[in-house]
Amino acid sequence: MTDNRANERIEEEVRHLADRQCDNTITGEELGRLEQLLSDSPELRKQYLNCVRLNADLMWLYRTGDGAANLPALENSSDGAKNWLLSERQEISGESEKTVWRLQYRFLKFGLALTTLFLVALTGVWIGRSASMSERSQRDDESKLKSSSDEAPSKALPFIATLMRASNVVWSETGEAVDVGDRVSPGEIWLESGDAEWLFDSGAKLVLSGPSRMNLQSSLAAHLESGAIVAHMPESAIGFKLSTTAADFIDQGTEFGVVAEHGGPAEVHVFRGQVDVRTKNNVNAIEVFTKEAMRIESAAGAGKTIAFSKVPFGGLEQRVTSPVHWAVDEGGNDHFYELVVLKKPITWHEAAVDAMGRHHSGLPGHLVTVNSQSEDQFLVQTLIRESSARGVWIGLTDVLRESDFRWITGEPMEYANWATYPEQQPDNYLEADWHGGEDYGMYTTFPGKQPWAWNDLSVDSMHEKVSAYIVEYEPPIDALKDRSMVLEPICWETSDGGNGHHYQLVLSLESVDWETIRRRARNFSLGDSMGYLACLETEEERDFVVQQILRVSGIPENMIGLSSGPDSKLKWVTGKPLEGIEFGKPFLPTGQVYGLMFWDYKTGRWDMQTRSVEALPTGWFGYLVEYP
Repeated sequence: MTDNRANERIEEEVRHLADRQCDNTITGEELGRLEQLLSDSPELRKQYLNCVRLNADLMWLYRTGDGAANLPALENSSDGAKNWLLSERQEISGESEKTVWRLQYRFLKFGLALTTLFLVALTGVWIGRSASMSERSQRDDESKLKSSSDEAPSKALPFIATLMRASNVVWSETGEAVDVGDRVSPGEIWLESGDAEWLFDSGAKLVLSGPSRMNLQSSLAAHLESGAIVAHMPESAIGFKLSTTAADFIDQGTEFGVVAEHGGPAEVHVFRGQVDVRTKNNVNAIEVFTKEAMRIESAAGAGKTIAFSKVPFGGLEQRVTSPVHWAVDEGGNDHFYELVVLKKPITWHEAAVDAMGRHHSGLPGHLVTVNSQSEDQFLVQTLIRESSARGVWIGLTDVLRESDFRWITGEPMEYANWATYPEQQPDNYLEADWHGGEDYGMYTTFPGKQPWAWNDLSVDSMHEKVSAYIVEYEPPIDALKDRSMVLEPICWETSDGGNGHHYQLVLSLESVDWETIRRRARNFSLGDSMGYLACLETEEERDFVVQQILRVSGIPENMIGLSSGPDSKLKWVTGKPLEGIEFGKPFLPTGQVYGLMFWDYKTGRWDMQTRSVEALPTGWFGYLVEYP
């Protein structure tokens, strides 16, 4: 029994070390331990081989035609995926098995940077260490693959990249049209308009913007004849060469953009990292670093430094740039920030929901909150100063109570940078006369008159088409767990003829059914009082809620604790029947309904309405919680 447990611990240790090697996070000490374990046991070598092959299989699926669609499903059911993959591999025989091993070795060369021993074929024979692959150039690695042993002869792969996404693309009539998901071989790509995102088998991601002409050469090389392109290069693609007529741009682990004229000059703008520029007259590469740019007039000329800018790429750089880290040693808060720029306007609520659906490095996102001048300056200088955005949403709103601006996370508003041109902001322009007032915060600028600062705007940005927002990534915040914001409870004092109850307005940023909201309301508490969806049983109670809460909010639909049972009779969640109050009925006959307080734009007043339980609110809405 003791021996079995010891063997299990050793097997688990090998799996752990193999995983760390595949993730490229293994230390030198761990590497030595792995070598020792594998050199002593053929069975452990076989187990190690299976772990590495499984990892390569999963990545290979992703890098080939069906991988993008199938990989998430495999990851979500890992045990089934592993059993399936291993059983499939058991059915492969002879030369096919050798080919699979070559493909896995090719993947490991780019993605895993193996620095030790490796196993040959399926015999499980240990042949010692291989020299460190990370210390060899990509060219050496390619030649090694081509000169593999007779047991595993090399065979060129027909495909080198996959079209991952396409937006409004029009392919040239002289070229071949490509559909999203298609695998492509080396060849020329002509794009008349739109943009197309390519994922190369090396891991390189290139987004081409039309009109452009590009020649795909290999998984580590492409030639841009004309047009604009942005690129994201992970470690597996270091050394990727993007050539133009004027110069070659060799990646050193970076995000960058290139603009090339047909047969003429080319420019490179480095968003992050380093790019080496080579021309015919430059024996040594010219190094271009973060937020630097260079223009090369011709292959015979020398490059010259120019001003860095994201403008030539029209927001396309957002497709490849990673979130920016505000490090503590730089005076930051250790959070990450990302500017998202779209090609069409987006409402504040849509931006808020989208931001909360994003993650980076395991951290959830939300619309940015700006709590100091240093954070404000960091966002402007790092993210939006060079962007093409006209306006940028932030996580600031006074929709719960007019002129009471608060952050989406519930953090106190201790800093503000409101614009002063053309008027002092916030000004709630035209208030509720035509679009419900200006309840949402954004960055705006008027070049030469107003640097980037804050402005309040209506939810749908009618007179300013906002198509960008900033996401902040930080550890989970309880206030956002239900994608909601809350107003402090307000008491209907008995001295004012009230019942002593408290009432609280909650903004839900996502469309949710009434039954879900009823359950959420039951989770609210105030002191010893448990909450429930508000029961506005008298005209006086309803008038209090309208005057003290709803009248100064910008939420037109607010759920209350009223519904009909199987007998179609309306009653409150407390069990009391609805009596003596007028309410609006659904337009069409229906079974079960729920109640809400609804702002009627035609009459200019708040009415109690009922709506079919099958009819969800259209996006964001509010609900009222009552504490007895």
